[in-house]
Amino acid sequence: MGIYLYAKTELPDDFKYPVAYTDLMSLEVIPDLEPWSFICEFKESASFWMIELKKQYPSRKLVPFAKVNYSDDIACFDGEDILGDPKVYYVHAFASAGWEDRGYTDSFAEWLKIARLESASYKLERAENEE
Repeated sequence: MGIYLYAKTELPDDFKYPVAYTDLMSLEVIPDLEPWSFICEFKESASFWMIELKKQYPSRKLVPFAKVNYSDDIACFDGEDILGDPKVYYVHAFASAGWEDRGYTDSFAEWLKIARLESASYKLERAENEE
């Protein structure tokens, strides 16, 4: 099973994935960041979220790449950034336009650090609740 990266025709004009993201996606084993999941592990999921976010927020150029398992919060690259190190927006899908924004990080590397911390905390809390 390979990782699905959007076709150039699906992406905003001149969008470039951050190198940190493509490097991570090229690993033989993608890190487990539960409660986050990389939607690119399944082409159907990636395509669904790309189409859905374009439909819901047509004025925004978003490139979705991860989702929180327990909600409709999606991590998306800023598709307007053409320099190759875009901001990561947290978008709450299915919220009314103008209410979807849940903040951002300045880069994928920053998002990844936060997601790793969230994952460790989430797994620790889950383990404590199972005891």
